[in-house]
Amino acid sequence: MMRTTLTRLLLLPLLCTLLACATTSKPTMGDKLVAAAKPWNEQPFRVGAAEQCMNWTREVLVAACGEKFHTLETQKPWDAHLLGPDDKLLPEHADSLAGDELGTRIDRIEDLQAGDLVFFKNTYGNWAEGVITHVGIALGDGNYIHRMTSHKGIVKTEPIPAADFASGIRLNSELCQ
Repeated sequence: MMRTTLTRLLLLPLLCTLLACATTSKPTMGDKLVAAAKPWNEQPFRVGAAEQCMNWTREVLVAACGEKFHTLETQKPWDAHLLGPDDKLLPEHADSLAGDELGTRIDRIEDLQAGDLVFFKNTYGNWAEGVITHVGIALGDGNYIHRMTSHKGIVKTEPIPAADFASGIRLNSELCQ
């Protein structure tokens, strides 16, 4: 009896360790994006170049999820109805990943999770009201990390500004390798 109890006591920690390892989940797409984005905080990205928010965001997406994010873009951005007839859809535009075929739209800041892309409207220029002009990555705590021209090319972590918030997107996990 004592031998059985001793054996169980010795094997129980090993069994628990093995089970914990077997049930440990792999990182989510959001985990990968945040892990790839955070080292950029307070670092320069294309200093002196304007309108680089989506290029930085794509750099993070490529690092976390693969090369397809260099050129992946929606053909139906959420703000398409606000764009002019001569406006072109390009991968470097802030709205290029704001489309239903790429993920789930999020319309409230409090529903954002770590790794969601966050889109902002009318942050610069003479665009129609509601046009997406800026993008960053939600950190899951009410803050986001982004590259903005007014920061002189330095990537920053800041609170999500409600006044400029347009929407977010939780990209489909199949897009991340």
